[in-house]
Amino acid sequence: MASRQVNRVRAPSSTAEEQVARETEEVFRSYVYYRHQQEQETEGEAVPADPEMDTLPQELSSTTEQVGRQLAVIGDDISRRYDSEFKAMLQHLQPTPDTAYEYFTKIASSLFESGINWGRVVALLGFGYRLALHVYQRGLTGFLGRVAHFVADFMLHHCIARWIAQNGGWVAALNLTNNSILYVVTVLGVVLFVRFLIRRFFQP
Repeated sequence: MASRQVNRVRAPSSTAEEQVARETEEVFRSYVYYRHQQEQETEGEAVPADPEMDTLPQELSSTTEQVGRQLAVIGDDISRRYDSEFKAMLQHLQPTPDTAYEYFTKIASSLFESGINWGRVVALLGFGYRLALHVYQRGLTGFLGRVAHFVADFMLHHCIARWIAQNGGWVAALNLTNNSILYVVTVLGVVLFVRFLIRRFFQP
């Protein structure tokens, strides 16, 4: 159903798609900053301070900062629903700088196997954040930039940047709310996706 909806949307110019791709790393960095702030406020010392994550907005344009913040806010409910599963998965896989991209690509590809929507885009950003924090907590600093590149590269080469451009660009995310029926449906899709991932990665 999701793929049929995408086909009905007018194709964007390559310039629009390239703009989305260029903005993706900044949106992700802003998302990471606000997501990290949220966790520190709710969990306190259980979430370690990360200098990279704590200073990100100084490097961002106002639009991408607003988009990242909005996606972090509306993604909070999604995060509460799947974070424990993602944490358990990362504990099991134990990604390193050498294996992180492979794991990221496999999990991200599974997320979009049945289509693209904003809920899954938010889930992708959330998993990128969780991956960066997981590696940082194991004493490997300076990895956030690589994860931001993972996210941007994946979106560009798996048609997600094109889909975002078709649906108004990153700025369209400013109109998303977690009260819409569509958002509730996408949350359910994420929960089902997490269960699928647990079966794929944890069971023989």
